Amino acid sequence: MPFSRTRYSAAWRVAVVGVGLGAVACSSNPDAEKAAVPLPTGHYEGPITYQGTELRVALELREPQPGQLQAEISFPQLPELTFVPSQALYQAPQLRLVSSPESAGSVSVQAVREGDFLRGVLSWDSLQADFVWVRRGQAAPLGFREQALGGSSELRLLLPDDTLPRHRALVLLASPATASAAAQRARYLARHGVAALVLPTASLGPDSVGGPAVAAVLARLRRHPSLDSGKVGYWGRGSITRLLAAAAAQRPRPAFAVLEGAPADTRTEAEPYAIFNRLRIPVLALYAGLDTTVLTRESTRRLRAALGYRPATQVRIVPQVTPDFVQPGRTRADGQWEWPQPAAGYWSGMLEWVQRR
Repeated sequence: MPFSRTRYSAAWRVAVVGVGLGAVACSSNPDAEKAAVPLPTGHYEGPITYQGTELRVALELREPQPGQLQAEISFPQLPELTFVPSQALYQAPQLRLVSSPESAGSVSVQAVREGDFLRGVLSWDSLQADFVWVRRGQAAPLGFREQALGGSSELRLLLPDDTLPRHRALVLLASPATASAAAQRARYLARHGVAALVLPTASLGPDSVGGPAVAAVLARLRRHPSLDSGKVGYWGRGSITRLLAAAAAQRPRPAFAVLEGAPADTRTEAEPYAIFNRLRIPVLALYAGLDTTVLTRESTRRLRAALGYRPATQVRIVPQVTPDFVQPGRTRADGQWEWPQPAAGYWSGMLEWVQRR
């Protein structure tokens, strides 16, 4: 039967109710637990098409803990572009992958499992495309290993899956609006030799309190036996970068910092970032040309002055890209659709800069 978005929506609403009822039933019925349907783990692959242009998609569904489903969406033709949905929900036969509503450039999936096939709709920002993907074996290896930091189940350190005894590391601060971007960067870095830890900022409080809290996490990472204590830095985006400046003023000092879209429209806004210059901390500061949350050129000029003109520090604008450093999809002059693309040089450039620190 052809896939119907209307039919699916109704089916999913029933499935959500079924989850709640199933939880109650299982709590008092051991046989129901034994009859639980296995999660649809594995590597799924297939195309999506929009305005006549095809793009292949790979979906990895993993079960890191019993009953827990994790998803990762990537594009073989765009190897630097991956998405990690904030939620992966399965109520047989429906699968739903949900991105945080605050995140930019989000991808979500609603699908029905039919044997080794997934049939459904992929939403990418305002675009929607029907798909049929086939399971082609086990999910691909992560390329890194996760480890609780100091016994804390809330903070997970991503360690590269290589033989090096010690690694550079990055603490990525994540607000609800930047959690998806932080997770995406953490996985990319860990797969390319740089350890990474995503630190949620929701409970850190104002800069005066949050700064020491972030520095305390940095101190814990510096003591980790698999990390190089002198090569641990910070990453942040938007207003979170002010918290990084406050943390940089604390001990221990970060070895470097990566700032994206740092608000520095006025002299007052730019002033906190001068701490990086005073402490001789190298900074890579990037602005997206299509970012409307800051006055890009004004912030670039003022931030460069605040950071000083040190050889290891870079401040630059990446033209014609969204705040997530993606070139938006567009219809070309020849009438062909061009899918969103990673900003040329963004990922490799960031990685190369971090690896030189």
